[in-house]
Amino acid sequence: MESHKTYLVRLWLPDRPGALGSVASRFGALKGDVIGLEIIERGAGLAIDELVVSLPSDVSVDLVIRELSAEENVEVEDIRPLGDSAYDPQLEALEVASIILGSESREELASALCEHVCRAVRSSWACVVEQRGVVLASWGDRPNDRWLDSFISGSPAIAGGNDDDARLAAMDAVWIPLAAAGAALVVGRDGVADATAIRLRERQRLAALARIADAWFRRIAERSRREAWAMHPSRS
Repeated sequence: MESHKTYLVRLWLPDRPGALGSVASRFGALKGDVIGLEIIERGAGLAIDELVVSLPSDVSVDLVIRELSAEENVEVEDIRPLGDSAYDPQLEALEVASIILGSESREELASALCEHVCRAVRSSWACVVEQRGVVLASWGDRPNDRWLDSFISGSPAIAGGNDDDARLAAMDAVWIPLAAAGAALVVGRDGVADATAIRLRERQRLAALARIADAWFRRIAERSRREAWAMHPSRS
């Protein structure tokens, strides 16, 4: 049996009937199969799609790019191997939500959110930053505290004056308020050019997970207040 590899392919194509079918036929010419699809942004007559594709192991990434680029008005933004398992963004988001709702404490919730939200949107790093600028939890190689505080406050990014400058210039990041926690979820992706961008659909997914997490932060806080009240000496 011929072995296959699974890839996640992000590409730009015309937002018109038949465009995706033409792309799928290109994969068919390579004896590949499109096994997953998500439209992550659209506008100005263009769509940005993410395709999960199974391809024979002897098909190179360069060959895939050449084949797709031969299609009129189609541009490959990013292509990366997924290993043996297919990537399903909807399933990933549901799994992250279930992990969030299993957290027992504020700290456990913040850590779980950072770690697993990176899976949901394939980000490079994530952190929960409190209003005082204190990083409650983080996952991955995040920027320094000074940069995070500046980013959340809406100020221009602070140049580090070192090798980090190039990384920050090629990075895309978003932040989402966690009102009940008095904090913000900050998520970033390292890369180059457009392949770094966190697209509309991904931002929507982040916002939905942040709302779930914030509701659970509120639930944990309310439970802590009840427990503290039950233990108060006046209740003896």
